[in-house]
Amino acid sequence: MSGTQQRPLRGVRLPLVGPTGWGWVEDPEAADQAVRAVLLTEPGERIGRPLFGAGLRRFLFQPNSLETRTRMRIAVEEAMARDLPRLQLDGVEIATVPREPERVEVTVRFRIPGSALPQSTGIGLQLQGGG
Repeated sequence: MSGTQQRPLRGVRLPLVGPTGWGWVEDPEAADQAVRAVLLTEPGERIGRPLFGAGLRRFLFQPNSLETRTRMRIAVEEAMARDLPRLQLDGVEIATVPREPERVEVTVRFRIPGSALPQSTGIGLQLQGGG
């Protein structure tokens, strides 16, 4: 590995204002925070990085179908490769929630450089409905 990949991930704790004030986060919290930022950011929202983000909001009013979930998975995989190349992507799963036909759970499985421990981060989204 190069020297860049061996450095730990580090960032400012979000939200910035909280009971403990601002502070720093490092692996694995920094990786979790970075993956969530990719998942929840629309391209064009981040200043200086117009392509950053998976753009999942564009799927919110589409049917919860295999086609929609496949397009969501591809969008997340491309965004992770482009925006977080330091993380090793192990997989992206877009799963429907039983008894909630409009809800999907997005789970990203990854590894932090220099660590063999698998990590995962997920979010839930409401789509239009079952398809």
